[in-house]
Amino acid sequence: MVLLEILVLLVGYICGSIPVGFLIGKIGYNIDVRKHGSGNIGMANVMRLCGKKAGIMTMIGDMVKGTIAVLSGRILIWTKNFEGLGKIGQVELTNEGLFLSLIVFTTIIGHSFPIWLKFKGGKSASVGGGAILGINPIAFVIIMSLWIVILKKTKYTSLSNLVAGMLYPPLLWVFAGTDPFFNNNWQAAIVGAICLLFVIWRHRENVSRLIKGTERKIGQKEKIEEKKD
Repeated sequence: MVLLEILVLLVGYICGSIPVGFLIGKIGYNIDVRKHGSGNIGMANVMRLCGKKAGIMTMIGDMVKGTIAVLSGRILIWTKNFEGLGKIGQVELTNEGLFLSLIVFTTIIGHSFPIWLKFKGGKSASVGGGAILGINPIAFVIIMSLWIVILKKTKYTSLSNLVAGMLYPPLLWVFAGTDPFFNNNWQAAIVGAICLLFVIWRHRENVSRLIKGTERKIGQKEKIEEKKD
């Protein structure tokens, strides 16, 4: 793996680790969202604590950082500076779609484990959606359309995140690469499956509450009370 590729993957992590929700809560509302509500820095908790506008700003900000991260990889490819990711055994990893998919992964890792907040971050749904936009705008429309439909039907952001996340493998299989469509990129699909499993793991407490019927719906206001450890 050459230096530029390593740097771009690092850019993915750094972009992902920018704590948008934390900054909006702290700067705009003087609230440390980590200490209230669910303690999460994502859109849903920010919306409950600070209002709809703050929640939407958080979602957009998280999406933008995901898009920027993947576009940095696109720029490397467009400028003909992409040299591959080395090789495993006799297999040369020169797959551009695999490279872009790995940026998606490092970005969601950065969001979930931000260096600035002692590696305690969000659940990576919005940043993952933004990263998909960097892969292909059509893929973004597909995944966001499903997310919106599920959210309108159920009012559960967590369920919307999980269902939409199931599209990671097929979308990366089709769209991750140099061609607009039908890249048939099984390596990217494997990374997409890993991203999906990671997002499910990050939502494990939400899954438990969904099963028990105690999951909070979007729009429910949260009292500003100190979160107990």
